[in-house]
Amino acid sequence: MLIRKKYLKIQERLGMRVGVAEGIADIPVAKTPTDVLTILEELYKVGLRAFLMPQQLFDGIETIQDIYKEHYNNLIKIKNLASKYNIELSLRATSLPDEPLLDDKLKIYSNIASVMDLRSLVISPNFYKMMPKDQSIRLVVHKINEIIGDTRIKGKMGIETTGKTGEVGSTEDIVDIIKRTRATEPVLNWGNIHARGAGGLRDLSDFDFIINSIRKEITPQWLSNAYLIYSGVAYGPSGLIGKKPIKMSDLSLEYVIKTIMKFNIKGTLVFDVPHKEKEIVDIIEEFGDMVR
Repeated sequence: MLIRKKYLKIQERLGMRVGVAEGIADIPVAKTPTDVLTILEELYKVGLRAFLMPQQLFDGIETIQDIYKEHYNNLIKIKNLASKYNIELSLRATSLPDEPLLDDKLKIYSNIASVMDLRSLVISPNFYKMMPKDQSIRLVVHKINEIIGDTRIKGKMGIETTGKTGEVGSTEDIVDIIKRTRATEPVLNWGNIHARGAGGLRDLSDFDFIINSIRKEITPQWLSNAYLIYSGVAYGPSGLIGKKPIKMSDLSLEYVIKTIMKFNIKGTLVFDVPHKEKEIVDIIEEFGDMVR
């Protein structure tokens, strides 16, 4: 409990919920409701306050009707335990199918987000790949507005930066999509941004540029409840290759924390790292002294 109180205090000083994506060390990817309940228990014990659920958890749901006929009780059980432990839940659905299944999947995930009162349904805006970028963005904007209008999603739809140079998902693309859609928010994946630029985040001025461009184009109020993802990454000339442990990555966690403090960013910081909460515990120890 002393460790839990310590980590909660660090998060309070930083002004960010700190959490994990997909799972924990013993359950790397949550695939069942029981997995999620176990993960929430473990996150509570160490004082982590956010969980970004993987879409694999809901792969077995094939229709919206399935949500209410077969899965509703489990969704509510997860929602209630997260609420009890003050752990913020979001869902990441970044591997989306082509049309016509795209509509069905987005509607299913949006309904799940509403039932569970999720903070955000996080998607990658790269699901129209075989067309020019401008046309792809127009279709993404249309699809997002259509889905949000149809499902009346209670939270936000998060638009995550992507890591490949040839796909929609740069910070400029994200800003463009946010400005043309409703009930959306940018999700800055620092690892993807870094990989997309083949190591583009080299010093603090690079981070400053990203934050300044978004708050100027969208709204400064975004900084009061931002959603950030950090991961160590391997990359090549075409961008992201995969994730790697933070200590093996050249993306500076120190710069991420300094950027949060410099701009007084509040909200959620999720770590998408191979060793899950065990790696995050070490991370919190490292940046604890920075936020005194």
